[in-house]
Amino acid sequence: MKTTIKELRILPPFAIGRLGSAPDPLDNYTIEADATAPLDFRTIKPVKTLTVDDVTGEISGSHTPAEMQFKQDGRIRPVAPFLEVFALTDDDRLVPVTLDMLAGAELAWRVSVANRKVVRRTRDENDLVAAHTGWFSDHAPQPLKGFCRNFISDDVFVDFGSARFIRPNQRYPQIRLRFTPAKGLIYGTHAPDGKDRVIPPERAIYDRGKGNWYHFKSDGKDETIPPSLFAIEPPAPSWLNDNIAISRGYFDDACDGFVEVRLTLPGGKVLTAMARVCASPPAVVPDSLFVRSLADDLEQVIHGPTVANDEPPEVTQARAEDIVRRAFETVRFLNVAVLNGNDYKGRSALSLDSMPEEEAADTERAIRPVITPEGADTLAILTLHQQVFAALRGGAAPWFLRLLRKPEEVSDFTDRGRRKMPALMCGADNSYLALTYRQIDTIRKVAEGMLGVTAAAPKTPALTPRNLTAQLHYEAAGNPVSSRPVTSVANCCPGLEVDFRAIWRRMFEGLELREYDNLIVNADPAFAQLKGHRLLRINLPDGQPPIEPMNYIKGPAASDPDGHIILTTDENPYGLAPLEWSNALARLLDGFQGREVDCDISRAEEDAQVPRLDGDDRNYETHRFKVRHFFVPDTAVISAALAEAGELTQGLCSPWQNDYRECSCYYWASARPDYVNVEPGPKGLSLGDNWLQKTRTGQYVPDDYVDSRLVFYDDLFTEWETWLRFQVKGRDAPGEEPS
Repeated sequence: MKTTIKELRILPPFAIGRLGSAPDPLDNYTIEADATAPLDFRTIKPVKTLTVDDVTGEISGSHTPAEMQFKQDGRIRPVAPFLEVFALTDDDRLVPVTLDMLAGAELAWRVSVANRKVVRRTRDENDLVAAHTGWFSDHAPQPLKGFCRNFISDDVFVDFGSARFIRPNQRYPQIRLRFTPAKGLIYGTHAPDGKDRVIPPERAIYDRGKGNWYHFKSDGKDETIPPSLFAIEPPAPSWLNDNIAISRGYFDDACDGFVEVRLTLPGGKVLTAMARVCASPPAVVPDSLFVRSLADDLEQVIHGPTVANDEPPEVTQARAEDIVRRAFETVRFLNVAVLNGNDYKGRSALSLDSMPEEEAADTERAIRPVITPEGADTLAILTLHQQVFAALRGGAAPWFLRLLRKPEEVSDFTDRGRRKMPALMCGADNSYLALTYRQIDTIRKVAEGMLGVTAAAPKTPALTPRNLTAQLHYEAAGNPVSSRPVTSVANCCPGLEVDFRAIWRRMFEGLELREYDNLIVNADPAFAQLKGHRLLRINLPDGQPPIEPMNYIKGPAASDPDGHIILTTDENPYGLAPLEWSNALARLLDGFQGREVDCDISRAEEDAQVPRLDGDDRNYETHRFKVRHFFVPDTAVISAALAEAGELTQGLCSPWQNDYRECSCYYWASARPDYVNVEPGPKGLSLGDNWLQKTRTGQYVPDDYVDSRLVFYDDLFTEWETWLRFQVKGRDAPGEEPS
């Protein structure tokens, strides 16, 4: 009986390619927790890997490697994910599209990716670097050539990698495409003397006579992310003297965009589907996961901020334990003494990058350690996490619920507020990190009524047309776990794989908000008068409490250890801080997508945050806006209306290697490790190396822009595959010690 295809899907809906210059893509692997030692390092398990014939483009076979090799002759192996086509059939099933289903039909692909990092800064659309394959049906690699109007000529380009329609055969009949990312190269402009210490002549393709990226000046006042996130000249920290960043004109081959498939059926009916892809840095800690991932945020969009009461207890228990396990995995890569705000080895805490230092700078107050300096040691804090995990598994969970930081408490800088979990880590734009509401509610549900349930191994959710979670987590054949959203950090400024803040700016039709706060930066002609004003409140219908996208910054009251004061500065006279959008808008997306809501907008243009005032001092007007749908209907694909090609990665460092030197691990930890080769010292305190320490000595070298013992910016720009050392079981992987 012939299958009738009603609709198409591409799975996974979001695939992460990871940069690397080795000729062979990374083998397939997964990671598994040990049920008998749940807080031990996860086991890296090689699994069936598909082999693509370079000449024919078909899968010639498969193999399972004996062990994982993340580098090949000193070069990092790229992650090149497969994307598979599925059909929604007339009997409401979601099935793989195979060769025999295409009889009489025509199938074609199209891939569009872009890098918007430069245009993001200069706001010159001629700085957009974009690649488009056009529709193709053959099985040859389709180069993704990124062209730009401000390049030196029309025939030079950034190599973004390639896409290939894998030729189906009788043994592997499924329809799939493979996205192979670029090599992780850096491009730039012609230097004044014709030479550049980083960029070889063949990659000096930006014309500084056309554009202004070379020596582009920024003081950060007109931008939403720190200017130091692009490579600057002269090297940091000299720019800090006058807070002016001067670009060296470097950019990279990272990108994001869309994969589309088109099926023309006999009779002329055309069906289409799309998915998103991005090209990101390698996952250098392949056996660990971050406490809050992109998958956590996307699951909150799908299911809402609360966990259903009828969910099987063992499922909720397993998820709660996994959250605490990931917190443990994150902390073990932190040098807690440094990130606590302690003075360290003769260095003042003011000179060490940490959350307390960031907090002190923002609030113009003295730096204060978060916990007692004497108790701030990585091994001691790991012991606390072990106790939390044991309590959760053993049924004594309620005692630590009060330790979880709620999303509305991220700007609570009292001692009690700063010590909540996750501690010492930064979330969106300098506030403390919080879990998603859904993660918190998962732990709460376990604490309040599902205690004592043994956590079963998480099962792969059933793949059905309406199970968006299953589609989000779909494991395409041959794809390493590092290609999935569970390995991407979320709610971090700006992130590594994607800057997830970019998604939320256009949730209201007609408006564009700043990615990290409530300022309206753009508007359709009908709302043009609102540009420069602030969104003060979202009034939800159906009796729901309103959403206010900011909160007061609280500090300790000297006369009352349990009280607080509002922290104000000249630049922030009301002491208000924005709430990160992913959690702030969780209730809006849970039931109000596609509906209209009333929003209170400030009457005046506002440079600084202002509170919403009623009565005689009323400072707002109410306007009605329609809430966009987050996903393409009936899929888990983030809507193109929210972010165009290149916009998911536009807020990341340029070049991306700059991120590893510029930002410390209190943003990412397990994704960008800090403390490695850790072991107990003679006094019971931890000893270990800074991940970017050139020579391993067992004595941690604090982060310093001029310390020659650490990897410099140019070291990463020219030899990043040498200096980004993979970590397995918390230690340098075999062969990772540079010569």
